[in-house]
Amino acid sequence: MFVVSLIEAAVPLATLALRGLTFLFVRHHPIGKLYLRNIYLSFLVYISGLAAVTLSKPRRQAWWAVLALGLVDRRRPRLSLLTVLLNILSLTAVLDFLYRGELFHRSHDLSFSRVGYVDETTSRVVLRAPLQHSTRVEMTISLTDATPISKQVMPVSESDDYTATFIFTDLVPDTEYIYVTNASHTGSFRTAPENPKRWSLASTSCIKPFYPYNPLDHGLRIKGFEHLADHYATEPFDMMLFLGDFIYIDLPVAHGWSRESYRRAYRQVYASPSWSSTLRSIPWVHVYDDHEIINDYHPAQDDNDALYQPAMAPFRAYQGAANPPSTFGAHKTHFTFHRGDVSFFVLDTRRHRSDQQLRDDGRKTMLGLEQRADLDRWLAEEKRWKVVVSSVPFTRNWQGPDKNDSWAGYLWERDWVLERMKATEGVVILSGDRHEHATTIFPAHSASQKPVIEFSTSPLSQFFESFARHHQEVDPATDLSVHNWPWGSSKFGIASFDTTDPRVFRLRYRLIVDGKLNWEYDWTMTRSTWP
Repeated sequence: MFVVSLIEAAVPLATLALRGLTFLFVRHHPIGKLYLRNIYLSFLVYISGLAAVTLSKPRRQAWWAVLALGLVDRRRPRLSLLTVLLNILSLTAVLDFLYRGELFHRSHDLSFSRVGYVDETTSRVVLRAPLQHSTRVEMTISLTDATPISKQVMPVSESDDYTATFIFTDLVPDTEYIYVTNASHTGSFRTAPENPKRWSLASTSCIKPFYPYNPLDHGLRIKGFEHLADHYATEPFDMMLFLGDFIYIDLPVAHGWSRESYRRAYRQVYASPSWSSTLRSIPWVHVYDDHEIINDYHPAQDDNDALYQPAMAPFRAYQGAANPPSTFGAHKTHFTFHRGDVSFFVLDTRRHRSDQQLRDDGRKTMLGLEQRADLDRWLAEEKRWKVVVSSVPFTRNWQGPDKNDSWAGYLWERDWVLERMKATEGVVILSGDRHEHATTIFPAHSASQKPVIEFSTSPLSQFFESFARHHQEVDPATDLSVHNWPWGSSKFGIASFDTTDPRVFRLRYRLIVDGKLNWEYDWTMTRSTWP
């Protein structure tokens, strides 16, 4: 009798756990290792308990208990069947969320094109073309009056997943071009003005297709793409700066670590029905971060680059080849570019970093000695207004369990870099990664210094922490919190630059959350000397 009572008590507990954890997993926090074991266990307990209760002497149950707690009342067969189906559907939703893309959207036949980095006279266009009867793709660009001005032919092969990056040079500034290929691609891009004084970019990071889960959605829908395109339609910006985690190879669960696994993840993002012609025509610059490889990646955990090499080959094919070329060396993954009076230094915060657990002193590094020296030289010599791009936040105001993966785990080097930033005419930092927004000022500590400001925004389309709040102002003397906004599954920032006065740098930053303006802020830097 005691055993039967115990089993009967397990049925409603298993039902509540199954339904609650399923809702949290597919709609709020898609981290498989946190939820899946308990979801599967709850379902097994429920089925086992249900069988035992069904074979025992029937008991009269209240209708609400049958529906809400998964109980069975033989005198209410339809209601009993419904509550059992609800629990089965809970598990089905989990499996659908995990495996629909993997089983039904491997996207081997994906064919697409998109615009990469564009400056005044050069444009990059990426395409994928799994051709049936040819190994070469021909692309022709024309002016809007359809006058052909340039043609290139590029090979495509399985080794690069049938991708190619076309680079067109000697173009005319501030001019619209149209491209066509023999693989049925068409698109357009506009070269940058020769010296723009007012322009804007969008920045964010982190994409997970099919989240938040809705069984009626396409298995590759990305709502953040739709918010981005809608905003561009009403308030166009000039370029997109994507700060990493374009794919999540390991969330909700890892489907493999082979080169093909990484390729498939890129194909699935580009195969999304949310990836519109509008987004394909915007110039994109891409940074990579940990989830393009594995969560919290650092080289010390990767024997013989067993993860790095399979992960980075698809990144280079789909993203990196369309970035600005690095002037620091042919194989360097940090680089600079400029638009008008604003210069950008894009950091690689993964390839050269030390183990997070090492003692935080002068030997622990995120950048590596060569990249740090390149950054130091750029800060000292660059005459334009400066923006440093980091995939992970500079602020140490996030104190959660992953704080050591950001610059908070590399404070010696962070302080070294910040001191050199403050010694210039001022620096803006753009970062992502934390699935929240935070604007932070790093104050000047002497008359010879200038404050530095960071705008950190993410995700474009991913989860946010529904309950845990990790952002807190640790010390306003070093990290002064201006604004923090953790909520929203889609966040991106619009940075609008104004350098019409050569002595003054004006930046207006607007935070867009789930497609709506959430907050805006103006930042000004003034030159102490005017060249």
